[in-house]
Amino acid sequence: MRRKDVVVGTVPTQNRRQDAVRLRGHILLCLQGFRGKGYSQDFVDNLAGIHRDLAEHPDRRVEVVDRADDVCGACPNLALSGCTLNGKGSEASIQAQDRHVLDLLRLRAGESVQWGEVLDRIRTSLTGDSLADICGSCRWLPLGYCQEGIERLRKEKALSDQLVAHNEKLTADG
Repeated sequence: MRRKDVVVGTVPTQNRRQDAVRLRGHILLCLQGFRGKGYSQDFVDNLAGIHRDLAEHPDRRVEVVDRADDVCGACPNLALSGCTLNGKGSEASIQAQDRHVLDLLRLRAGESVQWGEVLDRIRTSLTGDSLADICGSCRWLPLGYCQEGIERLRKEKALSDQLVAHNEKLTADG
């Protein structure tokens, strides 16, 4: 059952800063590997809408949280007590994972940053290999999607930096 304040495929408007999407710490990483799969069709549609919005608007504000977020709102595993994906006690372990990710990215729960800044922090703080320690028991980890996504993100930045350096050299050589 979907939370009533979540409209699938859009950025919800209740309980968040205006024009910001609320994202749990670990979801910041999950978005790097999203490939249209998930726990239900509502969940996939919601995550796809958020993913598309962030890709099209890197200046979109993201309020980072360590509790249920705008992605969780459409998840069939969300209960009033929080995440039940791995049983009743799941929320506490997911919150610990969220806080760990936020620490690695030098972010605090409740902080609002642009999505592009989140991507920069992921690029400079993590590698695909980092995920084994962060996401150890995640059922999606063995598929390699998130590792590939983070490595792709890092390569895009490296290529961009090389292009900028090359253009600066051409300009300097006149």
